[in-house]
Formats: sequence, C-alpha cells, structure tokens
Amino acid sequence: MWGVKNRNKTISLLKEFVYLSEKGTPLDETFERFPDDELGVLLNRVVDVYTNVIKRENSLSAAHEMVVKESQDQIRQKKQLTQNISHELKTPVSSICGYLETILNNPEMAPAQRQAFLRKCYEQAQRLSSLLQDLSVITRMDEASGLIEKESLNLSEIVSEAVKEHEIAASAKSVSIINELPDGLVIKGNRSLIQSIFHNLLDNAISYSGGSEVRIRLLGRGPNELQLSVADNGVGIDKVHLTRIFERFYRVDNGRSRKQGGTGLGLSIVKNAVLIHGGSIKAIAVKPTGLEFRFTLEIIPVQAKS
Repeated sequence: MWGVKNRNKTISLLKEFVYLSEKGTPLDETFERFPDDELGVLLNRVVDVYTNVIKRENSLSAAHEMVVKESQDQIRQKKQLTQNISHELKTPVSSICGYLETILNNPEMAPAQRQAFLRKCYEQAQRLSSLLQDLSVITRMDEASGLIEKESLNLSEIVSEAVKEHEIAASAKSVSIINELPDGLVIKGNRSLIQSIFHNLLDNAISYSGGSEVRIRLLGRGPNELQLSVADNGVGIDKVHLTRIFERFYRVDNGRSRKQGGTGLGLSIVKNAVLIHGGSIKAIAVKPTGLEFRFTLEIIPVQAKS
C-alpha cells in the first residue's frame, strides 16, 4: 500500500516537474520533494541539477543584460561627448572665420580695427589650442589609464611650481595664493597628471571665483593617502551645481567661462586624474562664501625596517 502511494505521488510530482521544466520555469521552495525511496532520491538529484542550471542561465542572462546596458551607456556617452566636442569646436572656429572674412572683405579697414580683429582671432586660436590639448588629456585617461606610468614624486615641489606659474594671473585678478603644504610630501603618481590637477584647480579659482585668495592645505595623512584641499573665498556656487561640476563641458555660467577662455574640461580632467591616482574628490560650499575641493592622492607606503 505504501509503495502504491509513493508511486502515485512520484508520478504526480514528475508530471508537474516535466510541465515546469518544459517551460523553463524556476522551481521555488513550494515545489515538493520526491518521496525518499530509491527512485525519489534519483529524481530529487535531477531536480537539483535542473535548479542549478536555471540559476546559472539566469545569472548569465543578468550578466549579459548588464554588459549590453554598459555598452549602450558607453555608446550614448561617446555620442554625447562627440556632440559636445563638435559644439565647442564650432564656437572658436566660427569666430575666427568671421573675423578673417571681415578683414578680407574690407581691404580699407582702419589699421587699429584690423589689429583688434587679428587679436580676437589669436585669442580664439589660443582657446582652440587649449580645448584640443584638454581633449588629448581626456582621451589619454579614458583609453590608456592602465598604461599611465607612475613614479615617486615630490608633491610639495610640484605644487610650489604650480603656484609660481599662476602668480602673474593671480596678481592681475588681485588674488593671493597661499600654499600651506609642508615640504617633503612624496606621492606615487604621474607628473603631468598631478600637475594638471593643481593647474586646473588654481586656474578655476583665479578665473571664476571672484575671491581674493586661494588656499592649499594638507588636511591629513593616512597610511596610504594624503588628504588635500584647494579652497577659495569667492562667491561660491549654488549647491545644485556641486555634483555636476566635474562633468565634461558642464559650466555653472556658460557665457562667463567661454568669455574667459574656459574649455569646460578642466574639472573633469581633475576628477579623472585623482581617480587614476587611487583617490576621490568632492566640491564643498564654504561658509560664509567660497568653494573648496577636497581630494585624496595615493602615497608610497613606508617600508618597515627589518
């Protein structure tokens, strides 16, 4: 009697299993196990194999969907970047063509006006050159970040050099650069990218902050990183912009930044350079006014003495 009962239950469960498996339906905890006899044990093993196969298929499917989504996102981002680059290049090129066309069509133009137009052409050509240089840096970091060579660098000296390079521009804007970094800070990094971090942060503060000083500080030192700050006491920016200012071509004030020669790529270069050096960066609104960039850079661990 017990054997007939087990056989009927086994047949009933087997029919259900065949129906679900033909549809590729995963089995949940409500699916009853086969009776604990010789045939039931064998069928339970078949059910376990089927369950594992379905789980692997679902996992592979989810991974495939993720790869497809990432690929689509990359295509979308590259398309957006291409459109942005095209737009940014058109502005200085159109301006140069306009000024030159005016000069060519007006041979009797007054020398002073001709000189002014040529100066405008030169300024736009400089902006175009800066844009192309920044795009080259961005491309290098995007496509070959793993191949960027790093070495032992004296960060204190690099920052001092950056401060000296910006003294004339800072003086013209009545901005004081206060470098509070101690001597002898050593990091593991790529010299040109580290230089670009401080060049862009100083240039950003001098050109757009509207403040009277820029301060560079060491906030802390951990076993694997330095915590640094570059802050100004300018007008600051609205909080809605803080999470977006590292995006490529994002500008808080489109008109002003273009007029002053900005490419819209400086802070994006800063963020990517920081990430390549194992760090992170964030922008913080300073009270009562100003903007601070806090970031970390990887250092060379001190070898324990044997």
